[in-house]
Amino acid sequence: MKNLILFLLILSINICPSYSYALNFSELKPIKLNYNFYDLNDFINSNELKYSYCQYGAYLDNLNYILKDYKEFKDASLKDLLTNLDSMPDEIALKVKINASNALNYEYFFNNLSSEKTFAKGKILKEINNSFSSFDNFKKEFEKIALNSNSDWIFLALNSQNKLYLTTSKEVSSPVIYKDKIILCLNLDKEIYSNREQIIHNFLNYVDWNIANKNYNSK
Repeated sequence: MKNLILFLLILSINICPSYSYALNFSELKPIKLNYNFYDLNDFINSNELKYSYCQYGAYLDNLNYILKDYKEFKDASLKDLLTNLDSMPDEIALKVKINASNALNYEYFFNNLSSEKTFAKGKILKEINNSFSSFDNFKKEFEKIALNSNSDWIFLALNSQNKLYLTTSKEVSSPVIYKDKIILCLNLDKEIYSNREQIIHNFLNYVDWNIANKNYNSK
């Protein structure tokens, strides 16, 4: 039944809705993409990718609504929210964690994609080779973990010891909660993607490695 509902929703989407955030306290908005959904159609079905982007916007809408009466978080970024969950009132902490985790993961996912071929180079390639012996080994490990996972996300992340690692998570978590950096990530939701195995296999060919390098070098 859930798959049928998803299918009907995808069919009904002609364009991804523009989130108006009608509430005047709204601060969080989706990032603008530097590619068209159809540009990545060989990687992910454009309607399925569009649906994911709409989900991303919905999580932000939820956050804007949850935080509307908490002015102390008015200017907080998604990272700020996730790294300060302990200081939040109990009545909103879990809701913020769920929605901010998903929204931030999606933000990295969409920002990491590119319709133009790029290559791993510089510091990120050096650290991948150091952590996984070679880029080919990294790719094999990435695909193995992703294919065998029942999780919603897989991440290449950097811990506080400046060590790269692969990890997966359900929808209520993100490496940022533990103050680690997300270098890149892939959404693994079986309910959305009809060609999940192919997406996993091809993902690293559609990564914008310039953004991955930027994420690695970020403070």
